[in-house]
Amino acid sequence: MTTPTPSTGRPPRPRRALRTRTQRRAAAGHFVRGLAYGTGLAATSLLSYWIEKHL
Repeated sequence: MTTPTPSTGRPPRPRRALRTRTQRRAAAGHFVRGLAYGTGLAATSLLSYWIEKHL
């Protein structure tokens, strides 16, 4: 016989909740990547503008 799994005090998560959590994590990663690209683009643009005006 198999031993029952210990109870954690809450019911097991349905598959849908797990998929939703995975999708949220992926969306958050894409959002952070977009922020990084946008920040880099803004910094590069400002630097090139400053160089153009001061040379």
